[in-house]
Amino acid sequence: MAALLRENHPLTLKVMRLSRPALAETQLLLAADTGLPVLAQALREAAQRQPTQSGQILSDSHQPAAAQQPLETFALTEALALPRSFGAMFLGETFVAQVCVCNEGALAVRDVSFKAVVQTATQQLALADTSSEQLAGGQPLNLQVSHEIKELGPHVLACSITYLSAQGERRTLQRSFRFQAANPLVVKTKVNYLARDVLLEVQVHNATPVPMALERLRFDPAAAFVAEDLCSIKDTAPLWGSRTGFVLPGDVRQYLYRLRLQPATEGVAPGDSASDSSALGRLDILWRGPFGSVGRLQTSQLQRKPPVTPLIEIERAWVVGDRVCVETPFAARLRLRNTSDQSMAVAATIHPHRHPLVIPCGPARYVLGELLPGKARELQVEFLPLAPGVQRLGAMTLSDSISGYARDLDHTLDVLVEN
Repeated sequence: MAALLRENHPLTLKVMRLSRPALAETQLLLAADTGLPVLAQALREAAQRQPTQSGQILSDSHQPAAAQQPLETFALTEALALPRSFGAMFLGETFVAQVCVCNEGALAVRDVSFKAVVQTATQQLALADTSSEQLAGGQPLNLQVSHEIKELGPHVLACSITYLSAQGERRTLQRSFRFQAANPLVVKTKVNYLARDVLLEVQVHNATPVPMALERLRFDPAAAFVAEDLCSIKDTAPLWGSRTGFVLPGDVRQYLYRLRLQPATEGVAPGDSASDSSALGRLDILWRGPFGSVGRLQTSQLQRKPPVTPLIEIERAWVVGDRVCVETPFAARLRLRNTSDQSMAVAATIHPHRHPLVIPCGPARYVLGELLPGKARELQVEFLPLAPGVQRLGAMTLSDSISGYARDLDHTLDVLVEN
């Protein structure tokens, strides 16, 4: 009995999460002579300005005729419904709660102090720490706490009230409120290479149960790169829809970026500059949820596996001339660069049997001579195409007679052969 009496506090603690309301739903059918609700009236006016084929703004071509409803039976009303629980919390949102400490007793309590902390799997952050106050009977103490969600997983809002009762006893009231923080966006990346450039494909998936309106999606490249957005052409609209706009639950947006090395790192030997960095950059995404609730997510540095730069690199390969026609010889040029820190005696051995539809016309072995560290030299090879279409060519082995290094290439170039 004594333990039960000790737990009977004159103070009560109530916590309500402050979030955007929702439109209340109703199943009532309104009489025709009572007039339309405010929301239905606005939709009716919009339907008159932009009528649909059926004359009903709620009609949907994807729904059967029986599912189409007139505005008078529209389920949403102009009334707002307050949230009934903490609801779903997502990374990037700001958790805001209203705290009410009320003295339900008839006697005043003194030295009232309130502390609130949020606990995650890795840290504990203080949200509020009030100074000592006195609460008379029936007097409330209202506070507001906020916390930006930066971690996934369980969160605990721990509240502690310390006060001096009317009998002079120092007492403590503690309450804990648990909620989960989920990931609103699932970001997937894929890295490909185009010569010395990096092609970064980004997929953004809406993992929330509600639509979101993207206000900003920006890719900030790492210091070693300059980014080019390949989803749109300069001074034109995006190729695959707007970069912003609504993203429905479960929908995926795709973006493509081309990353080029900064000019200061172009000619620096691999291993001595940021060209071998694994960090590509980060995404900065800003969106709004229902009723304008704001969320922001900044990813960590997107990573790649550092490319293994060969000691003899084909810096560029191209066809001499504008067209390649079947059974007409043409020339292809290769620019070879020594990426090592030692001089090389470079030779190229052609393998004509790997691609029989485009055969080499010249010798099977080319000796380029000495190639100093960091220097490049061009090689020209004659070919004869035997069939039209997109053909591969240039299977060869690049070797260094000094160190014994050899690099085997299945092909060096793709060409379009015309009739």
